[in-house]
Amino acid sequence: MSSVDFVREKIKEISSKDIIYHIFPVFFIAILYYSFITINQAYIGEWHDIFANSLYYTIVDHNYLATWNNLGAGGFPLIASPHSDKYYLFSFPFYLVFQNLSIVNFIILLHLVIAYFAFFKFGSLITKNYNALLIFSLFFSFSGVLLGRIYAGHHLLLYGLVWIPLLYYFFLKIVLYDDPTIINVLGLSAVSILVYCTGNIYHFVLAYILMFVFFLYYAITGKISKKILYVLAISLILTILLISVKSIPDLGVSGSIIRNDAINPLDGGGSFETDLTSFVSGARIDALWAQYESGIMIGIIPLLLMIVAFIYGRKDIGVPAFFAALFSIIWAAGGKTLLSFLHLFPLLNTFRNPGRIFGALLPIVLFLALYGAVLLYEMSKKGEKFVLSPDQKKMVITGVFLLVIVKLLELPFQEMISFPAAVTVVLVAGFIVLLYSGRGSLQNIFIYLVFALVVNILLLISSYSLFGMDLLVTIGLLILLLAGLYIFIEKNQPGSGKTRILCLLLMAGIVVMTMGNLGSGYVKAYSPGLDKSPAPDVISALKSQPSENVQLWVYENGWAIQHMDFTYWDMASGIHPMNLYAAYYLKTIPDLTYNIGNITYFTPDYIVDTQYLENGNQNLPEISFKVQNISVYKPEHVLPNAFYIRDLQVIPLKIEKFSSSEVIASGSLKRGDIVILKSAFYPGWKVNDISAVNSGNMVGLQLAADTDRTRFTFDPLDFKIGVILSGIGVILVIILFLKRKECDQYIASLSETRKQPVQKGKKQKDP
Repeated sequence: MSSVDFVREKIKEISSKDIIYHIFPVFFIAILYYSFITINQAYIGEWHDIFANSLYYTIVDHNYLATWNNLGAGGFPLIASPHSDKYYLFSFPFYLVFQNLSIVNFIILLHLVIAYFAFFKFGSLITKNYNALLIFSLFFSFSGVLLGRIYAGHHLLLYGLVWIPLLYYFFLKIVLYDDPTIINVLGLSAVSILVYCTGNIYHFVLAYILMFVFFLYYAITGKISKKILYVLAISLILTILLISVKSIPDLGVSGSIIRNDAINPLDGGGSFETDLTSFVSGARIDALWAQYESGIMIGIIPLLLMIVAFIYGRKDIGVPAFFAALFSIIWAAGGKTLLSFLHLFPLLNTFRNPGRIFGALLPIVLFLALYGAVLLYEMSKKGEKFVLSPDQKKMVITGVFLLVIVKLLELPFQEMISFPAAVTVVLVAGFIVLLYSGRGSLQNIFIYLVFALVVNILLLISSYSLFGMDLLVTIGLLILLLAGLYIFIEKNQPGSGKTRILCLLLMAGIVVMTMGNLGSGYVKAYSPGLDKSPAPDVISALKSQPSENVQLWVYENGWAIQHMDFTYWDMASGIHPMNLYAAYYLKTIPDLTYNIGNITYFTPDYIVDTQYLENGNQNLPEISFKVQNISVYKPEHVLPNAFYIRDLQVIPLKIEKFSSSEVIASGSLKRGDIVILKSAFYPGWKVNDISAVNSGNMVGLQLAADTDRTRFTFDPLDFKIGVILSGIGVILVIILFLKRKECDQYIASLSETRKQPVQKGKKQKDP
């Protein structure tokens, strides 16, 4: 069969009625962001952080192979930025093609669609029912976790979060569902690489920690066979090799950078009851970090359905998931638990905002919630009673006991419990009591879910302003959309009255979730007002002044985050801004001034008083000229882009080629001269193929022989090592894929087999 025929056959397999499940999230996105579509020069998300993470890559760097960013605060290794998506296949190529930062809006909305399909696949481990998968995929794709990241401009965190369901899918496919094939191995590695390459190291590490919790449980209970260990080791090795091109330079730069704001890993954190509230009403878990750092907002319905799965579901799913949730609660407490030392381990001590772990936990919570919905449907269909067995009661008591222990560890740091938090705890506890007492008939469960949903709505009304016209219109459109979906479901797959009630409850839960996220202001467009900025006029005036430097350096004295319009226009004009908003800077940023001989030299060509826009004062002691009343100082003595020092005199070199990673300059150079490139020093810079040295935080070298030409190149060893290791990884992937049948046969032939879980009295089946 030809590839064309194969595609045709696959298309035929998708019936017309199934199309709705693939395009529904697009309708949802269109309704949520309809107001944005009509706004020009706006960004989906807070634009300052979007600019900070993507500006250089989108409007300046036309060379994908460049290794140095010469427009960083003083220069920065382009291949070693911890928060870089340079190797991420679903963002950077778009920037490279369009060379326009506005393409980020398309990328962000694309990732909401990816999130939908990622959870759709993950949920397929529980059920093949498309209706249930659609509903819970919407819960994930439009949760407060993802919409909050968009709102905050944390698009790199968003990119990593959307793939985590697939990470868990391949892991559980191998470990829990005993399918250790090469395809699943490659899938686990591929998704791991995607998450890491987004620059979202936080959730990459946190997701792996939660998977390790699952692994420990299966290892302790004897469910990890030799072949599973074998394939997990292969996946881990492949992942380590393939991410080396990024991870090795990332590790290399870690000792050479300073953070814009210092990190205390114990700062922030919330209690168990605030954690629950973050899921139900989107409230933040602490007073330190913003709401979008920990506000999950999926509503009460998924939380209660998760409890159903914990109690009535398979132990090998519910128990490790419970421990993953327990660990997440402990982690989210930050410094407000006696177990806070967990945050002080190496690597983990560089993480802040403990509530971020809920981003890694959310797919597991919704996976359990989906399982709970399936269990309700199956148990009602079979007419089974919802009475707990002695083992199930024992599990409930054990689970509550462990939660109490965790709470006791928080008591020394206990703060006043808010009203929404108290109500949430009562709702959850009441549901557990209902099931434990044996009164959890299907009718009573539905009544309780309706009651909890009404309380959830009242909590949202008391917490947020939900009566704005735009918000009401959006909610109305979503209700109409979901009503159309309900009619579609009933027409194509009619169910019983109980099924209809459950379906309506879930759809109502989606509406409540969306209400909370809209009330939080998460769906909003931002306009930086670049066309109204005074920066272009200032830059035009700077460029009209005579200068011998190929690239102008400018120091703007205002608070960088308030003047990112200047940063934008500086970079778009090829000007090097010395003061900009970024997460990390090199410790070797060149100083503002240098005393060489009897002369004071300035590093920037100009100092611009952007602080005037903050306080209305003239903040420079000397002024050369003004543009729109913004003062500009042009120093008399400025360091050239490339120069040499002889007898304590600064002599400029003639620039023949100037790029980010290579500068070629000429001059009458003699032995003993010190040649310097005005850029931050970092290991890997070379002068005429000889390793450079730190010369006043700049790239320099004392010449050992006369020459008339100097070549500065950034050629870091760690990057070469990373490329080689990643190349080896690619070769191994190709070999494994081509030889996958033989490899699968070998894996299957391993003698040790895993014991299948068995329930009392009957064989255990997959859900």
